[in-house]
Amino acid sequence: MIEFTDVPVIDHHCHPYQHEEACLESVSLARVFFHGIADIPSSEPGLKPRYWGATEELRYHFTNMGVVQTMVCQLAKVLDCPADLVPVAEERNRRTEASFKDYIKLLYDDAGIVGTVLDTGLPVNDPILELIPGLRLRLFQMDPAIQKLLPQVDSYESLLKKYQERLDRAVREDKFIGVKAHLAERVGFHARPVSSDEAEKAFSAAQAGDSDANKTIYVALFTATLLQCQDLKIPVHVHTGFTGGLWKGPISNADPFQLAPFLEEKRFLQTRVILLHAGYPWTKHAGQLAHTFPHVWVDMGQMTPWASLALTECYRDVMAWAPLSKIVIGSGGHGTPEIAWLAAKTAKIALSEVLENAIRSGLMTEAQAEKTGRMILHDNAARLYKLS
Repeated sequence: MIEFTDVPVIDHHCHPYQHEEACLESVSLARVFFHGIADIPSSEPGLKPRYWGATEELRYHFTNMGVVQTMVCQLAKVLDCPADLVPVAEERNRRTEASFKDYIKLLYDDAGIVGTVLDTGLPVNDPILELIPGLRLRLFQMDPAIQKLLPQVDSYESLLKKYQERLDRAVREDKFIGVKAHLAERVGFHARPVSSDEAEKAFSAAQAGDSDANKTIYVALFTATLLQCQDLKIPVHVHTGFTGGLWKGPISNADPFQLAPFLEEKRFLQTRVILLHAGYPWTKHAGQLAHTFPHVWVDMGQMTPWASLALTECYRDVMAWAPLSKIVIGSGGHGTPEIAWLAAKTAKIALSEVLENAIRSGLMTEAQAEKTGRMILHDNAARLYKLS
């Protein structure tokens, strides 16, 4: 069977790790992979439903998610312990107590992760980022920048100017390599480009907290960002699909197919747009968009590893249509390194299955399949960001 065990990986989408996640009881380690709503509401204002308390019944279900079973199966091999959640967590904690940083390096070396694209608002020199081995690349976060700047200005023109200055500085001085946007959650992919004149009319209401006006401002800045990123020669990473949690509006607003009228505008065709999370569960839609539009790429993150027991099918969905040179892998990892590690491991397993079947069916030569696996795991991202 074709193997990618030794092929290096660039994790195209990840978040920082936290020292408080170094030691986790077995159920808490499983909960890291849970993106749904907890069932004991909290009185603490502003706390997201995902972070509410969980009953014993829900905690039981945490441990029986497919992705957790896959994590236990794979991690037991690395830690040389029984393939059961409790002994895996105990051996994990024994190692993290000795050194969380060394444990993270153990996992990254095992999975072959050599580079990470980080989605975080932390300062560029924050020591917590040192926990992540290898090359670290940064994304500029659109949403926090808008939230911070909106109360400080007196017009949309001023907001746009300050926002663009901040983005320009992040790229040219701090070497950020892309922009992260949440158009689906904030507005919905049914949105259409908004002009500066429209945004100026909505500015006062947006500053006063009007929801519709805020959406107008967001789409206007998203429109401006797509154009600015052409000059900066960086891609825009757009969160697509449903990967857990809730936002206001229909979940179908995150179906990437709805972006098509936005993407087909001629003025945006030179802006690379990366569909994060492969539009899951609309993976076929993401693949077809990458086929149709020359500037659209697909990131497999968070679907890898969450859809662990169906990853082979998910990869086939995207690879069926998208140019194989426009697919990258990511994890959506956060808090603790098992997610990024498992994403890389399961991506290699899924690619091996898909490409071995292609060889067996006479659809690819072995050389073509090996090249494809290396491209998706590493080379496409390296080419996208001009890494040596």
